Amino acid sequence: MGNNIIITIQELLKGRNDEFDNSEKVKFVRHKNDQEEHHYQDKTYTGSLIQMYRYDYQEFIQYQNEQDLNKFKNVEYIVSFIGEENSEARFIGVYKSCKIPEEKGYGVGIFDFQEIKGFEALKDKVIINWRDRSWHLWKKDNSSKEVIRIDKGFKSNNLPVFSRYEDVLLNFDELKSIIESNDLEWKSKLEACNCVYLILDKSNGKQYVGVTYKDASKGRKSGIWNRWAEYVHTNGHGNDKTLKEKCENDPNYAKHNFQWSILEPLPINVIPAVAINRETLYKKKLGTRENGNYNNN
Repeated sequence: MGNNIIITIQELLKGRNDEFDNSEKVKFVRHKNDQEEHHYQDKTYTGSLIQMYRYDYQEFIQYQNEQDLNKFKNVEYIVSFIGEENSEARFIGVYKSCKIPEEKGYGVGIFDFQEIKGFEALKDKVIINWRDRSWHLWKKDNSSKEVIRIDKGFKSNNLPVFSRYEDVLLNFDELKSIIESNDLEWKSKLEACNCVYLILDKSNGKQYVGVTYKDASKGRKSGIWNRWAEYVHTNGHGNDKTLKEKCENDPNYAKHNFQWSILEPLPINVIPAVAINRETLYKKKLGTRENGNYNNN
C-alpha cells in the first residue's frame, strides 16, 4: 500500500459483526458489470448487473447464488462488490452461506448466500480499488484494498438518490415515499421540468406512455411532480382508463407491478401541442396503442 492510503475496506468491515470477524473462510467477490446478458439458473437477464441489483434484487440474489463448487464450497461468507470503471468496485454487502450447496452439474452449485446485518452504513456507498486480475479472493490471502471514495450510494434517507432525469426508475413504493415525504431534492427536480414518461407493467411487459404539461382547461399544473403525485393519490392509476381498471380490480396492483421512468425531459413552459406531439411520437415508437398495451388514444 502507498503512504497516501487513508483507510482500507478491511478496516471498515471490522467490528460490525463478531461472527464474520472471527471467520477465516471469507472471500471477496467482484461481480463484472460489463455484460448486457447474464445467464444463471436456466434464466437470462438482459441488462447490466447493476440494473439487476438495483431493480430486480431477487434476481441478483439468484445470480449470485450460482457459483463454481470448487471455488466456493468451503466459503462461509462472501464480501460482495459490483465492478465499476477501470479497477473500481462498489461494496454491496456481506453474505453468509447458509446451507450445503445443491449440485447442478458441470461443477456448478446453487448456494444460499443470505445478507447479514451490521454493514448497512457501508452498503452501496464504499468504492475500493480492486486491482487484482482474479474476481474472487480469499480475505486471508488478500492484500488490503484501499477505499477510493465514499459517496451517497443508491439511496439516501431510504429514498433513491436522484442523479439525472434519464436515470429515474421508480416502483410505486419508491414514488409514494418521495411524494409523501415531500423530499426537497426530488421535488425541486421534478417541479423544474415536464416530461414524456413511461409506466411499465412488469407482470406482462405492457406499457403506458404519458406526458406532463400545463393545461388550464383541465386545471392541470405544469411539472412532473404534480402529475406523478396524482398517481400516488389515486393508488397508482392517475385516472387513466386502463390503469384504473387494473388498480380497481386489485388495490395492490400498482404496488406489485408498476414502474415509472422518464423517456424525455421537456421544458417547464412547454407548449401543450408540442408536449402532446412528443407523447404521440413515443406511443408510435413503442407501440403502446397496439397489442393490448395501455394507451387508448
